[in-house]
Amino acid sequence: MIIGVLAIQGDVEEHEEAILRAGYKPKKVKRVEDLKEIDALIIPGGESTTIGKLMKKYGLLEEIKNSNLPILGTCAGMVLLSKGTGINQILLELMDITVKRNAYGRQKDSFEKEIEFKDLGKVYGVFIRAPVVDKILSDNVEIIARDEDKIVGVRQGKYMALSFHPELSEDGYKVYKYFVEKCVK
Repeated sequence: MIIGVLAIQGDVEEHEEAILRAGYKPKKVKRVEDLKEIDALIIPGGESTTIGKLMKKYGLLEEIKNSNLPILGTCAGMVLLSKGTGINQILLELMDITVKRNAYGRQKDSFEKEIEFKDLGKVYGVFIRAPVVDKILSDNVEIIARDEDKIVGVRQGKYMALSFHPELSEDGYKVYKYFVEKCVK
């Protein structure tokens, strides 16, 4: 199985390493043609406004939106999968959620902690200027991870969105296996 990583900004190499640890083959996705060579796509963290503009500029936005690819969005990827953020920005709008950007504060407020993840138990989460889900817009969305009262992981069909960075933790590879099992297969 080949899992693509959108390689226009963010933790691309770290996602590739985590994909390998999970037992899958990673591939950088920089052009529309690359989408034809993958079984699933990861949209990494970074700056969601910039990633959205670059996806549009390179013709990836509509191709991804209209593809049948399972997608995992982490941090900024969660923002991009959402239907809204309260500000005007380019979004894929593939999941029935809205998010609050930078819900935990600024860069200096970043932190790491164990969180409860459905079917996996405790998973170590790295939160960097992380968003949270502030509204679930349909019954099709399943909550899969929480940080106390905050929703930090959701799944809807072939889409999964996380507030945190699984690629930056030792046990994060389990999240990729979960994504493949629940969204790809």
